[in-house]
Amino acid sequence: MITRSFSAHRAPVTADRARHWTDNALCRRVRDPEAFFPVGGGATVQQQIDDAKQFCTGCPVRMDCALSAVKNGWAGVWGGLDEMQRRRILRNHPDDHAQGIREEWARRLYDPYFDAYLRRTEQEDGGHVRWTNTSTSITVLGRTYTPAQLALWIALGREAHGTVKAHCGRSGCVAPEHIGDDVVRMNRGRKRAQAAA
Repeated sequence: MITRSFSAHRAPVTADRARHWTDNALCRRVRDPEAFFPVGGGATVQQQIDDAKQFCTGCPVRMDCALSAVKNGWAGVWGGLDEMQRRRILRNHPDDHAQGIREEWARRLYDPYFDAYLRRTEQEDGGHVRWTNTSTSITVLGRTYTPAQLALWIALGREAHGTVKAHCGRSGCVAPEHIGDDVVRMNRGRKRAQAAA
């Protein structure tokens, strides 16, 4: 995905410059680049994210785009990956981003965890997500999860360690970015201590 500045300020055809991967990006021809920058959460926004990712699958520079987004921390959908996926790549593949990108592409073909989560949640104000199912547990691939444990799996791609709860202060929130377990809280506390030192 190209940046808004690229789409708004194209170099003249006569400009003498080396070709860049963005010159071949399919999204350069999109009338509404905002489609790659969804805001919020819930089923409607997730559909917009999925549509953007689907558009990216046929792009000849998808890997270059995804690598640039991972390296530079861009917001939005780039190279068929959203921000949460790119954070997972940085965490799980710090030395081989390309391998992490390939794994994320394969993983998103069908993610039963995300599918189960999406069908049972609803977006609320402030980025919070509410569990809409009457059941307080869900079984995915033979394992049973609480809504918070499922949200943690979506955020981090791993099983929970210790108590899982929202750190946003909203009772019952299961937004993946608002969920943490003992490991997340310990790391957050360590970072605060380092910043204060």
